[in-house]
Amino acid sequence: MKRLLPLLLVGVLSGSCASMKAKPSSNVQPPAPGVPATAEDVTGIYRSIHQGLLQLRSDGDFVLIVPEGPGPTSGSFTLSKGRLVVFSKECGPQTGDYDVVVTGEQLAGKAVLNLTAVQDSCEDRRKYLTIDPWIYANS
Repeated sequence: MKRLLPLLLVGVLSGSCASMKAKPSSNVQPPAPGVPATAEDVTGIYRSIHQGLLQLRSDGDFVLIVPEGPGPTSGSFTLSKGRLVVFSKECGPQTGDYDVVVTGEQLAGKAVLNLTAVQDSCEDRRKYLTIDPWIYANS
């Protein structure tokens, strides 16, 4: 019996550890409500109600995919004190300026990125960045 007790204890402990679920890792978090100060404040993946996808990366790159749009678009951006400046190859050398405000709760599916065009002569970029609010998705 004394020999079985350590084996039984190991079996119980390993079974209880296996049932513990690890929290999935995440390198970004939903943005806080308000006016974001830097790119890191809005880094992540956002979706629109029309199945669009906007990914803002911490290195200043972005990807925009809108199913009814001209196709995938990528480029770079900067963000300072709520002013987003975007550049994309499809729009030539001109940049677009947007005001950014985050509304909702600081949770996936609740945090909403609202972009308002200040100046952007590239019609497609302006249209698809501002047509819908962007809702933060788990990434």
